[in-house]
Amino acid sequence: EWYIGGHSLGGSMAASYLAKNAADYEGLVLLGSYSTADLSQTDLDVLSIYGSEDKVMNHEKYDENKSNLPDDYTEMIIDGGCHAYFGMYGEQDGDGTPVITNEEQIRLAVENIVKIMG
Repeated sequence: EWYIGGHSLGGSMAASYLAKNAADYEGLVLLGSYSTADLSQTDLDVLSIYGSEDKVMNHEKYDENKSNLPDDYTEMIIDGGCHAYFGMYGEQDGDGTPVITNEEQIRLAVENIVKIMG
């Protein structure tokens, strides 16, 4: 069972790839990202996670593109999380101020990724 995913633009590119290869995968994980590709008619397990303090992801486009996901997708908002804390590359221009640690955000994301793959 294979899943594909990514952070920010990487998540959008993973979703675009799945639009032509959905039969080869069980699911998609989006981290501070959204799908512009229509995956709504697939049976993919989709998990979308973003931080409440994420000021980099375009939230208007995120909401507009929810219809591209299967109806039963799972959304998780990490309270106090930001865009950059899905990695360990430091602060990102334009991002919000996190109120949790980088490690805590990664731990919460991993727990939920493992859960959807379980």
